Amino acid sequence: MSINQSTLQAFYYFRLVLINDIEVESNDWVGAFNGDVCVGARQWDTSQCGSGICDVPVLGDDGSDYTNGYMVTGDFPTFKIYDASSGESHDATPSEIEPWANLALVNIASLEVMLPISGRTDDSACNYNEDA
Repeated sequence: MSINQSTLQAFYYFRLVLINDIEVESNDWVGAFNGDVCVGARQWDTSQCGSGICDVPVLGDDGSDYTNGYMVTGDFPTFKIYDASSGESHDATPSEIEPWANLALVNIASLEVMLPISGRTDDSACNYNEDA
């Protein structure tokens, strides 16, 4: 894996990061993307973040070859949550979003993934799951 740092960056702060309405764990990650290019990531250990609110640094295209495909002013980043317990990444939806701009500080209430839950809501079924 290679990591290329840019001289252009913005920070997207999320007060809550959730999978099925449950806060992610400290070994999970949040990644920012421009298309299929990862332009930033942060392990979501809120005990290591200021006031328990973490940010995702989102890097911009500063004109160098190694930042080709990174964000440019007006682009909207997309986000994924990596769930370490399942080993899977999921597309995540922010509660609101602002376009990328160099040195921006963007505060967002939540980033969430809603996964389907298998089972039936009929409590007499053999695969009953009240969360289904």
